[in-house]
Amino acid sequence: MVRERVLMGMSEAWGLGDFRRLVIGNGINMLGTAIFFIGMGWTVAQIGGPKEYGLIFTSYFLGHLPLLLYGGMVVDRMPRRTVALVADIAQAVLVTIAVIVLLLGFGEIETLLVVAFFTGGAGAFSIPAIGALVPDLVEEDLLPQANAIRGVAMTGAWMLGPLIGGFSVATWGIEVCLILDVVTFAFSALVLWTIPEIPVDREEGGNLREEVTEAWSFVKTQPWLFAGIAMFMIWHIGDSAIEIGVPFIIENNGLGAKEFGVFGAVGAAGAMIGSVIGGIRPVPKEIRGLVFYILIGGIAWCMLMWAMPIPFLLILVFVLLEGVLGGTLGVIWRTTMSDSVDQRLRGRVNSLDAIGSLIFIPLAPLMGGWMIEETNVLTTFSVAVSFMVLTTMAGLIVPSFRRFERVDSDLFPIEIDRSQSG
Repeated sequence: MVRERVLMGMSEAWGLGDFRRLVIGNGINMLGTAIFFIGMGWTVAQIGGPKEYGLIFTSYFLGHLPLLLYGGMVVDRMPRRTVALVADIAQAVLVTIAVIVLLLGFGEIETLLVVAFFTGGAGAFSIPAIGALVPDLVEEDLLPQANAIRGVAMTGAWMLGPLIGGFSVATWGIEVCLILDVVTFAFSALVLWTIPEIPVDREEGGNLREEVTEAWSFVKTQPWLFAGIAMFMIWHIGDSAIEIGVPFIIENNGLGAKEFGVFGAVGAAGAMIGSVIGGIRPVPKEIRGLVFYILIGGIAWCMLMWAMPIPFLLILVFVLLEGVLGGTLGVIWRTTMSDSVDQRLRGRVNSLDAIGSLIFIPLAPLMGGWMIEETNVLTTFSVAVSFMVLTTMAGLIVPSFRRFERVDSDLFPIEIDRSQSG
């Protein structure tokens, strides 16, 4: 009976026309991004090596992180649809320029470093805009199902994207991957154009410092949010170092670009399964945090198995399992952020969450690439997983960190400020 109600909820959420178009447009956007990252990653790994591969991700996040706070402030001032639309158009133009530059004969690594930097900057606006727009379009009681649907679409894109990207870069080269990325940005922008603007319900804001201070004050009143941001500062160092090792795991198994794409597709397929599970069987608020931190530990151990001297097909089993755990985890976090953060604060709080979680990532890929070159993939993964597991143990130990729901406070009382836009 519960499952039937949940399935009806997913059907009802999908029946919301504006939300459905957002999911489709953003899913196509993610498809292009996955094609871009797989093509770019394999190209740089083959031409340069671990350090250059890590440098690409460093470039992306150096463009992304400094603008996240400003992006969040813009998202909390302007209609979220408009911010995402402008960001899509900007990224389409940037990638088009990159294609032209490559066709003119400029260096691949240098060009990809620049385009990664600028698309990272544009993503600082589009990512918080989309995250804040979902609860603007969906009622609170449908948010778990809506976030599950969005998770399925995103992971479906990340499943098909690596396959397309791996085949394209192996057959035609990086230029075709970039052209496909341009097409998906244009499609996403066209879809966003059909979604009406929804004004942000808030009083006139102050300057950047005042805006960020207000959002940070809210974060500090929510132990689950503050702890999650703090712990993931360290967790993502290990995660980023592990991601740098993936193409070299493929190489060590005597495989190539297509198998690199399969690796990414299998992980995304697992995440899709996890997202469906998270939507069909939503985790109750009372145990969200406990389940969340158990899943994180499982993800870390699965990642360690990727580097073990085992057959590639068995590695893919652990990739699939990691994806399932990550997909379920993502639904839990997105739902909590949607139903526990004020509408007028969502853009800035999402930005603070992203900055806190990703703050060390510009350094982590460089460190991961250096460790792989100086030692090996297995040693790098072992050190990374140790940090990841130890860091997130605090989430299991401290009860207030496991309470994944809105906490009442004098500054942000629930009965006054907690609102949802229909």
